[in-house]
Amino acid sequence: MKDLQLDLRRMVKDFGGMTNTSRLLTANGWPTSRDVVDKWRRRQSLPVSTLCVLALIAKECGQRFDLYDYIKK
Repeated sequence: MKDLQLDLRRMVKDFGGMTNTSRLLTANGWPTSRDVVDKWRRRQSLPVSTLCVLALIAKECGQRFDLYDYIKK
């Protein structure tokens, strides 16, 4: 179980790419640069608080957001 990771490349893609993900987060009170989103993608890790904000953004936009879709072994 400790080999589990989040597929952040897919998650960022589902939010419209690095630039759009950073814009969405910033517009929702969570200032984030494109470079920060890129770092998350490369290291396959992001803060849990940011994950929660993305889930709320998805809900507001009517976008499917199921954490199971982003878990990879």
